[in-house]
Amino acid sequence: MSRATVTGQYAGPVSRAAAVALDVGVVLGSYSLGVGILGFLLQALLDVSLEEGTGAVATVALLTWGAVYVVASTAVSGRTVGKAVVGLKLVARDGRPVGPGACLVRTLLLPLSTSFFGIGALLIVLRRDHRALHDLVARTAVVYDWGDRPAQLPGPLTAYLRAHDAAS
Repeated sequence: MSRATVTGQYAGPVSRAAAVALDVGVVLGSYSLGVGILGFLLQALLDVSLEEGTGAVATVALLTWGAVYVVASTAVSGRTVGKAVVGLKLVARDGRPVGPGACLVRTLLLPLSTSFFGIGALLIVLRRDHRALHDLVARTAVVYDWGDRPAQLPGPLTAYLRAHDAAS
């Protein structure tokens, strides 16, 4: 008897939160790197400093970069870096690949879903299919996706479980 695969099952709140945390790190890191490189080039080539453009402009630029990152990566591959690391994928409600329009709608609704004490995101915990408000409106779902292979546990534990399954 082989272990059941989790691929295709709805992703739970802990794995979704882990993916979001990783994506926040990717967005902040890549934005900071980009601003640093741009600032260096502007200073070196044009003697212009980015210091004057802080505050609201930087906030809008960061939010725009975050939205572009999420929409582009999910529209192309169904996953962001965080989702890929955790083994998650964004799909249409019926399991088909998600289209760019649904990715955009989902991303634009994300702030609404997480505002008001996170009531829209609380649906991830309350609903059987773990879909948040932005998933419901965009008709999407986040599922576990390890490809054609089952999710693997660390090597020694996997070997033990295989031996245990063979003995059963």
